[in-house]
Amino acid sequence: MNRNWTGFKVLAPAALALVSQAATADVLLTLGEQDFTNGSTPGTADFLTAGGNESAPFDGVFSGADTASNFSTSWTFASYGSQPTILGASLTLGIYDHESAAPGNQVAAFTLNGFDLTSAMSTLFEASGGARSEYDVYTLTLPSSVFATLGTGTATFALALQGPGLGLFGETAFNGAALDFSTLSITTTAQPPTNNVPEPATGALLSMALAGFAATRRRRAQ
Repeated sequence: MNRNWTGFKVLAPAALALVSQAATADVLLTLGEQDFTNGSTPGTADFLTAGGNESAPFDGVFSGADTASNFSTSWTFASYGSQPTILGASLTLGIYDHESAAPGNQVAAFTLNGFDLTSAMSTLFEASGGARSEYDVYTLTLPSSVFATLGTGTATFALALQGPGLGLFGETAFNGAALDFSTLSITTTAQPPTNNVPEPATGALLSMALAGFAATRRRRAQ
């Protein structure tokens, strides 16, 4: 068998595999459904109805009550497979009536598999949104310190709020809220350049494969 043809048959699949690898990147998982737009103020009845067919805690049911207890719940992204190499990750969360516009810091605790991310979530909550009966969507970029635990294939998030909340007549001692949806995004491979130019290693393999194919055609034509 011609050597160039042999080289083409070996290199071409490897080059195509690299191109395919560069084009696939994210593990993207969503629990619940986004039923409202960011910054909207749906009525409580509408919120409960919209989430009625979804799994807890994204079924529209409130955790805690502004006059008696605080919001506290957890949710788990499971069985997405181990990810030995994670380059980036983020969590998007839709939450209703969490009232971060009230004085103080409404995030009592936020963790991922036990890793404390309270400060990061607090910063998001305090930066925007959070009026009474307001629906807000937040996206938190997860730090590299949690990549190892994300790589295990199971991610459990837990969020607890604290008062003061906001009621009809002003501040309340406690702070209830409800979740709408949550999306976990994990980037596991480098994204291809936006101009679609192959990465150096990929380009080299493709060039070698195409050169071998061209040489084979010339030999056959002689």
